[in-house]
Amino acid sequence: MSEIKSVIDVHHHIIPPQLVAASSQSTSGISIPKWSIEKDLEDMDGLGISGALLSSPNSGAVKLVRMMNTMLAEATEKAPKRYGILASLPFQDTDAALKEIEYACDTLKADGFALQSNYAGNYISDDRFDLILEELNRCSAVVLLHPGTPGGDNLPLFGRHMSVYEFPFETTRAVMDLIYKGKLQRYPKIRWVIAHAGGTIPYLADRLSIAKEWGAISQSPEVVLENLQSLYFELALSASPYVFPALKRLAGASHIVFGTDYPMRSNKGISSSIQQINDTADFNEDETRLILSETSQSLFPRFRKAAYL
Repeated sequence: MSEIKSVIDVHHHIIPPQLVAASSQSTSGISIPKWSIEKDLEDMDGLGISGALLSSPNSGAVKLVRMMNTMLAEATEKAPKRYGILASLPFQDTDAALKEIEYACDTLKADGFALQSNYAGNYISDDRFDLILEELNRCSAVVLLHPGTPGGDNLPLFGRHMSVYEFPFETTRAVMDLIYKGKLQRYPKIRWVIAHAGGTIPYLADRLSIAKEWGAISQSPEVVLENLQSLYFELALSASPYVFPALKRLAGASHIVFGTDYPMRSNKGISSSIQQINDTADFNEDETRLILSETSQSLFPRFRKAAYL
């Protein structure tokens, strides 16, 4: 298969020094790489990435979220044809979150939003957040759902960072509770992009869909699977021959998009992921083009070919 030239990265973080200093992410137990917009552009060129959606999901206070979103917008000004932004929201303050949606859309011209799976242990499926989801639905927003620190105490980490096991499980928890509480059906205009290939969802989709058999959920298997198939799944840390067949069978190639988790993922790892997608027999050339660029162009109009070539 010939390599696809256009590559759009929907899971691409910025980590400016002042944000690290203000954010709890700096104490998460993993090394925070040095970042600058100049190095970002240089690495994108070296990796062959045409465009990227910048984000930095954060559960901080209202002022921190505003500072972060402003930094995202300022970063895009360095290369507006290469970058878009996914704004964050101060989810624990409904009024502030609604104002931030308006500011992000009207002033910053955000392409979408990046939300954490939970905020202070309250999952985004919680009824207290319905007004925020209602507004995102009204805007037909694209939302990247990113794992955060799992809710609850006494998390068994086995001496390892939570990104090893808990982040994929956390993604699964957040997505399935949105489905089991009927939030995807209630807010059908939100276009959800699920980080890291949906965590464990592709492998567990059938089990998660049949839980009505033992009285654990109210939805039928058909409804659960229909909800899962409405989602988009991005491939950061997940581009592998173990994932591709299950994800394609569940969502179809048109609902798979490319992501890197840059700069947390090394350039070597990102390059390997792109090569895996180009080389796999699981996708034909048309499907590969959908995954690497065309579906993202439909979700984020700024990246349509005419906009950046």
